[in-house]
Amino acid sequence: MKDLHVRQLESELDAQFSQFIDLTDLTDRPKHIKRSSFLSRALAALSVHVLTGMTPEQSAKCVIDSFDDWGIDAIAVDADSEVPQVWIIQAKWSKEGNATFDGNALRALEDGLRKLVRGEYNRFNRRIDPLVPDLDSALNNPRVKIVLVPALAGDQIISPNVQSGLTELRNEFDPEVMRVEPLLLSDFIAAIRAGIHDPRVNLRAKMTDLRFLEEPYLAYFGNISADQIASWYSGERHRLFRRNIRHPLGLTKVNSGIVDTLLSEPEKFWYFHNGITVLCDRMEAGLRGDLELLGASVVNGAQTVASIHEAYERNPASVAKARISVRVIPLQGTPQNFDRRVTVATNTQNGVAQQDFRALDKIQARLRYEFDVVLDLKYANKRGESVPDASQGCGILEAAVALACSHPNPEMSFRSNSEERRIWSDDTYFEIFRHPDARKTWRAVQVVREVGIFLQDTQSDREGKAASLADQGRNLISHLFFQKNPEWSTIPDSEWGILLVDVSVQVSEILRWVMAAIDSGAAETLQVWSIFRTARRYVAIVEFVKQGWVSGRPTPELAPDYKAEERERRARQANAVTVIIDAGAIEEGVHLEFRPATKPERKALSAWVSEDPRRSRATWVDDKTNPLLWEWDGGRYSPSRLVQVMFELAGKDVPKAVQGTRRWFVPDRGSLVDIADSIRSEPEG
Repeated sequence: MKDLHVRQLESELDAQFSQFIDLTDLTDRPKHIKRSSFLSRALAALSVHVLTGMTPEQSAKCVIDSFDDWGIDAIAVDADSEVPQVWIIQAKWSKEGNATFDGNALRALEDGLRKLVRGEYNRFNRRIDPLVPDLDSALNNPRVKIVLVPALAGDQIISPNVQSGLTELRNEFDPEVMRVEPLLLSDFIAAIRAGIHDPRVNLRAKMTDLRFLEEPYLAYFGNISADQIASWYSGERHRLFRRNIRHPLGLTKVNSGIVDTLLSEPEKFWYFHNGITVLCDRMEAGLRGDLELLGASVVNGAQTVASIHEAYERNPASVAKARISVRVIPLQGTPQNFDRRVTVATNTQNGVAQQDFRALDKIQARLRYEFDVVLDLKYANKRGESVPDASQGCGILEAAVALACSHPNPEMSFRSNSEERRIWSDDTYFEIFRHPDARKTWRAVQVVREVGIFLQDTQSDREGKAASLADQGRNLISHLFFQKNPEWSTIPDSEWGILLVDVSVQVSEILRWVMAAIDSGAAETLQVWSIFRTARRYVAIVEFVKQGWVSGRPTPELAPDYKAEERERRARQANAVTVIIDAGAIEEGVHLEFRPATKPERKALSAWVSEDPRRSRATWVDDKTNPLLWEWDGGRYSPSRLVQVMFELAGKDVPKAVQGTRRWFVPDRGSLVDIADSIRSEPEG
């Protein structure tokens, strides 16, 4: 049977992906290498489809397998949800159906994962470039979920030793952040049988209180245990929602609350949630409530289903205690397009956000009045109301976040950064809006804005973890600024402008203190994003910095690897081109590719480069002055001059000092600086 399954899988990979998988990097390779690479890459693309529901064409664009993939064959990202997800896939093809995920595969995947987390996207080949904006956004979100996916054309489960290594990796990154979801041969066959483009799903359920509505169209309703819903999702994933107009690739704001209820109060879950609606082609019911739903699709409650599965992954026993209301509507005997009408109607009923209730209370009414009368500014506190321009006022959310950052308790700023929906809960809302007045609120907003502006304007000055901190840590740094300047809300208006001007100097110092705290292990983690996962780690960083101030120690310096200027200086001193040519380390005609070194560079050049791939390619020439033959215009350039020309042609500001040898890479060997450094490190013969 395994031989038949492999044959069926290979046939489906050809049928679905032959026109989408990129093999241009293998033009000169033998046919059997191309064939094996196609099947491996197509398997990675099929994995993306199975996990996310993307089309075959979209799934193929997630494949990065090539030179410098660092053990990662595909990356899929859902960055739009409040809780984004990143799937990192390593695919193993085997024509015998015995592919395995061994220790070497784990080490390669772990190496690639660490590079992604550190934001070292330039270490990967250019196939990752279109994915970087969403990937970077997701990884900068403290609520991100990372799913490691060994995708195997085989049926062997992961060995205990490798499983232990995966567990250690999960524990290092936080088990609530990372999970492992292997896909085996049987999973791929199930997906193929269900149908790639129009999957047919059959579901089973036990509903002991089954009732029905006979007119005008037959429908059934009752309650089932939530763990049954989790098993639906586990077995069918996105196929469960084929008729749904909302696709739950990740968790949303509603889902976070659902997960919390399932884990903390599962017995009350039924009271707090509306349930789900399932359409099916037909339904068969046993006398004791055993149901079989043929051709089924969840058309309302997809977010609830995805949340139940998420909670089940964390605590199956808790989820098993919860019950949920389910409506089942067989489509036999219903008018044409009835399924579409049900789907649209059940997904367009507006909910009322907790923020809407807060907008109506007396606190917000008073702030709105004071902003208008005292400050001659606007305060937008109702959803749907346009937020004023920055110079003319602010909205309720921006005010709430700013006041949370200014609160003496660091947990309030943590919630504004990592648990935004909790701002409106009683334990946070009444703390941050305890005694607000318009002047204090407006000052807090101005400070947080200035912190954000400074971090954005100096983005190109930082690399590595320091760049990640600047991306994610605005609220933390703002909180520390307020703590360092306790008189901020009471100083005279005549001195307020002076304090705002001083923000840039103080924020630079605070960022260095926070980086020192992270690198010291004060929060029991060396990962930047991990400190925003739990209040305990967040508070530990705050306490470390405040103790540093009290001690009178000088402000720590940023490590050299965090300073873009320092890394440029070292690259300049490396004199990479001369070292490489003197050593004959790169043969004439070898192809190189351009990879931006920093986030601002990616922003400036990625779109322009992607318009024509030739703009990112050059050929090596043994010339110490102009060793790069640019494929775009046929001209010869030095690495640094070519980068400057690219900025000019893209219509972007040209960096004052940019070392092109850090940005031009020989695939599978590293940047020109890397190659020069490896030559220097070799023992002299």
